[in-house]
Amino acid sequence: MKIKSLMYVLMGTMLVTTSCSDNELEKGNDGPGTVDPVNASPLVKVYADEKGENLLAEDVFVKDGSSRTITLNVPIHADKVYMEYNTVSGEVKKASFALSPVTRSESYPTDFSYETTHNASVTLSLPEDAVKPTAEPTADYLFYHSTGVAMFEDGWPKESTWYDEDFNDVVFEYDIKVSECQNEELMEIQGSKEELLLTLDVRAVGGQIPTQLGVVLENLKSEYVDRITAKLSLKGGQGTERLLKQVQLSTESEVSIEARDWRWDQDDADKKRYAGLSVNTTPEEGTVIKLDGLSGLHSDLLDGTPRAYFQTTKGAIREGLPMLRAEVRLIGKDGLKGQDRENQLKAFRDLILDTQRQNFFIVVNGGKEIHMRGYKPTSAYADYAKDAATMSGNEAINENIPYCNMNGFVWGIKVPVGTRHAYEKVAFETAYPKFKDWAKNNGASYKNWYEDFEPEETVKYW
Repeated sequence: MKIKSLMYVLMGTMLVTTSCSDNELEKGNDGPGTVDPVNASPLVKVYADEKGENLLAEDVFVKDGSSRTITLNVPIHADKVYMEYNTVSGEVKKASFALSPVTRSESYPTDFSYETTHNASVTLSLPEDAVKPTAEPTADYLFYHSTGVAMFEDGWPKESTWYDEDFNDVVFEYDIKVSECQNEELMEIQGSKEELLLTLDVRAVGGQIPTQLGVVLENLKSEYVDRITAKLSLKGGQGTERLLKQVQLSTESEVSIEARDWRWDQDDADKKRYAGLSVNTTPEEGTVIKLDGLSGLHSDLLDGTPRAYFQTTKGAIREGLPMLRAEVRLIGKDGLKGQDRENQLKAFRDLILDTQRQNFFIVVNGGKEIHMRGYKPTSAYADYAKDAATMSGNEAINENIPYCNMNGFVWGIKVPVGTRHAYEKVAFETAYPKFKDWAKNNGASYKNWYEDFEPEETVKYW
């Protein structure tokens, strides 16, 4: 049986999808391209869109003459996915396959949740012209992806005027990639190991008080994590990247790194910026990852007030500026068998298939955490109940739904595509005209509201 070298596999897990630091979101099509039929992989990729921008899974093994059903987390408006495959003639083609809904093991409250993805299954089969696999060992690993943009307001627990909010106080892109070993012989050799690669790219900071952004990878605890790699860098366009600080393959359960006195190439020589990255696998809720240094991304201060917010102010967008990136690699435990292995596999896999386990948040001055609707704060934020109790009437925080008040107001939204963000002080419903109707109809219509933006009210380049 053919076995890929372990080094090759590990290198492959570190590949990350390209961010949009110097690109604009447009409706184009790159075309099919060509490949070398001799070296073409028989494995396929699955995308949420025909253009191939939203990758859901890769290195998917489908037997010739048979079919394979997999479960994916897809945009709420999607009714099909697109399988990209190599042909024997050397082309790259896509074939569409219909989705079937899957009921989650845990569901959100019955009222409207602002969720923009759902679970669905798809049954894949190889077209006649596809490169056919010659042996099952070509499918050593399966890679799942979850990609999107998170947008936050920083006023928790106070409610301003709903729809007047621009949801750009913190905007960041995220990509979660989980690798799952599928080769039984390989598992025997290296010990049934899963991996996760997380990237967080700071796109914009339209508020003065945010200091950190983060994510709780719920249920992924220290008992499932063997080693940690943490890296801070500046991610530019065309795959360029400048390393700021990193620690590799640490066996500690808590890892912290700092990058002091860094600057963008366009900064004045005396400009000093700060970034910090922490990874903690010990909290009961799961692995908590925080990126610090948001308050230092604004332009120079004038009398204590930013002259321009970072990448949100009209006339002050720094086009092509690299994004501050946090990258965290979590490697699962070796040598697990039986139920222990199944528990670890589930902990990693659920972070893709059940996006309720992706608990994104921001931290503002004073240590307040702001999470999305329905997600609990971390154990480090002990004052949630006290802060929530300061509001009353219709603005009182719902006792049954964290970070949602009786008016239905929320402070964070995430979308599964790299959509633009709104300019400073542009009402969210102005930037995204279909958002209001989507929310008022409890998500029954305009499910793709985030793809319909006003070009003059949203940031084209970042």
